[in-house]
Amino acid sequence: MATESPRRPSRCTGGIVVRPQAVTEQSYMESVVTFLQDVVPQAYSGTPPTEEKEKIVWVRFENADLNDTSRNMEFHEIHGTGNEPPLLLMMGYSDGIQIWGIPISGEAQELFSVRHGPVRAARILPAPQISPQKCDNFSEKRPLLGVCKSIGSSGTSPPYCCVDLYSLRTGEMVKSIQFKTPIYDLHCNKRILVVVLQEKIAAFDSCTFTKKFFVTSCYPCPGPNMNPIALGSRWLAYAENKLIRCHQSRGGACGDNIQSYTATVISAAKTIKTGLTMVGKVVTQLTGTLPSGASEEEILAHTNTRRSPLVPGIITVIDTETVGEGQVLVSEDSDSNGIVAHFPAHEKPICCMAFNPSGKFFCHC
Repeated sequence: MATESPRRPSRCTGGIVVRPQAVTEQSYMESVVTFLQDVVPQAYSGTPPTEEKEKIVWVRFENADLNDTSRNMEFHEIHGTGNEPPLLLMMGYSDGIQIWGIPISGEAQELFSVRHGPVRAARILPAPQISPQKCDNFSEKRPLLGVCKSIGSSGTSPPYCCVDLYSLRTGEMVKSIQFKTPIYDLHCNKRILVVVLQEKIAAFDSCTFTKKFFVTSCYPCPGPNMNPIALGSRWLAYAENKLIRCHQSRGGACGDNIQSYTATVISAAKTIKTGLTMVGKVVTQLTGTLPSGASEEEILAHTNTRRSPLVPGIITVIDTETVGEGQVLVSEDSDSNGIVAHFPAHEKPICCMAFNPSGKFFCHC
């Protein structure tokens, strides 16, 4: 729901402090008077009031290095003394984004503000996980903010088709990642930055922001979240468009048209002989000799089983460290490297999913 901001549009970066104020609840009569003062003159004159307030489109509290107790040991030392890590409040306006730091005292400090059009998604990127084989190319610019705006840094790309990375330390843009189709959401952890498109997921290394892997077999959701995913500390879950029996794991829901794990194993055992026979038919076809009784239509029908219609409600969970680079494809021809789980969760499309903070528990709906 949109609401109103207490500030007018501004293009300044940081420096503003807003002191806490006591909450005063208006009486019913005061609310009516305020409504009449704001609406009635505009209805008669046809012109908006002279002082326009900007509209807040979305609000989210963000976790970042600044308020991460695992990275800032001083929070452990002062815990219990009335001092707590500050809240990071991210506010999306119709013409930009604003980030506020709110300590326990309640004095809100503006940390960042950019006004170059509507912002669809934004995330504060945590400091990456460093190893001897990997160095951070942006260590002097961190913390970084990833923003998907209606107008990209180049000014020529289609709306919402690029991710601009800003330095919260200097306020400058340090990198831009371009796409050909609109972006719908951003997710990040200490390993990767995940860009969510309508039916595709692209993951980038958190140190270099080079492409690491991508998924093109996502099932589109009819709800507001067109491509729901969940990113934990290491695992990535997304809605798959097909159920591949050989990769199916335990658990999940079993509808009328979906076999259980046990039934799948029994079915696979029964069809081993048929599968071996079909391999022999395909080999003889490639050598130019078809056995008696085997038609080209029969072999074509068997190979077309992979082109079955999309199935809703399937979830795939992959390990972002072992899945490798390039395209992640769950198919009968692919191995199971990097696949943590693959199961039917519902009979209808997946709307949302999430890991708990530890990354060991997973919920979906």
